[in-house]
Amino acid sequence: MAKKKSYYAETSMIDEAIRTLRTNISFSSIDKKIKKILITSSHPGEGKSTIALKLARSMANNGQKVLLMDCDLRNPTLSKLIGNKISIGMTNLLVKGLQLEDVKIDDDVSNNLDIILTGPTPPNPSELLGSNKMKSLLSKAEEIYDVVILDTPPGGILTDAQVLATMVDGVLLVVAQGETKYEEIDNTLKNLKNVGANVLGTVLNKVKIKGNQSKYGYGYGGSKEVKSKL
Repeated sequence: MAKKKSYYAETSMIDEAIRTLRTNISFSSIDKKIKKILITSSHPGEGKSTIALKLARSMANNGQKVLLMDCDLRNPTLSKLIGNKISIGMTNLLVKGLQLEDVKIDDDVSNNLDIILTGPTPPNPSELLGSNKMKSLLSKAEEIYDVVILDTPPGGILTDAQVLATMVDGVLLVVAQGETKYEEIDNTLKNLKNVGANVLGTVLNKVKIKGNQSKYGYGYGGSKEVKSKL
């Protein structure tokens, strides 16, 4: 029973952290509404895709119409997280000329959330993501949805996130506690800011919250460093 209680307490803590993150995003800009949000990290394994999915579901459960797009065409993760391996997605939209309605799928958890997976792996991900077709796709999505979230490859090792950062309203950088080096964070932030990205902040993931046990948690801070834990 003790383990079950601990599990629910941890889950509640995660949900509350995501709700706080959702609120912080909504108040992050006074002059312009943040509708298109890019989520990236410095290197693989920091949990950006999980955070993208949880944030999308939280926003959808809050009454917003949300589209979550897996833009990691090289190493997609969302299909594993939601248990759906549909073979069409982003690549089909950008190469085959399919429409958004042809490839989006409904989320099993949140009624207001649609998801676009990657589809077949292309030979030229950066070129596709930086194309005029991608810009047109995002413009159309922005007209239909209240929020569009892009899960992208790590911005510290690939240019895909930088390319897409020029098309969105804000960027969140996921940082894994005890795994990501400050030099990596600084390098990723420089890459993003070099293209004029609007870095909203950093999300601290895999936070150690009890003794030496590594729990699944989140933090939110400024664009230079993680300043506080949620």
